[in-house]
Amino acid sequence: MNEVNIFDQLLEEQNGYIRLIDAQNEGVSKSAVLDYVHKKEMEKVAPGIYISPDAWEDRLYLIQLRNRKIIFSHETALYIHNLSDREPFAPVITVERGYNAKHLKDKGIIVHTVRPEWIELGLTEEKTFTGNTVRIYDRERCICDIIKNKNRMDIQVFQMALRSYFSGSDKNIHKLMEYARIMGISDKVRQYTEVLL
Repeated sequence: MNEVNIFDQLLEEQNGYIRLIDAQNEGVSKSAVLDYVHKKEMEKVAPGIYISPDAWEDRLYLIQLRNRKIIFSHETALYIHNLSDREPFAPVITVERGYNAKHLKDKGIIVHTVRPEWIELGLTEEKTFTGNTVRIYDRERCICDIIKNKNRMDIQVFQMALRSYFSGSDKNIHKLMEYARIMGISDKVRQYTEVLL
């Protein structure tokens, strides 16, 4: 495959974004990437990441491209899952304990940490509102997270998320209770389940 085809494929796979590291992993030199970026009038949006002029800039996707191990959670995940109508002021993510998230916090991102054995519990992928795929917790994990962190949640966001989840047709109570058992919050989750179902 020639370089132009590689670039075109990367642009298509990443919705108008090119990461320098991805091109280099395909055997393309840095100078060839920069030449392509210049010819296509792409904009540098972060170190080693460029966006084509006809692509929508997507903050969440950009954060994901720069930090492959993060998972969108809590208020951000609720908003993407339509369990909240309030877009959070700052993106909210979860990382494994021990992950150095100082660079994320410095950018105003809210960071939650969890035990290594919980990091992939409920992990899925969803599209942002501009159509880019990001790593995110599923609806059931979101509900467990907000119940576990109720004291740090905005009460209106918390209540709307619970009402929306339990009144929706796509809830999975068996999965919700399994996550609650693993996370040690079965009693709390059962209380809300009994009241809202």
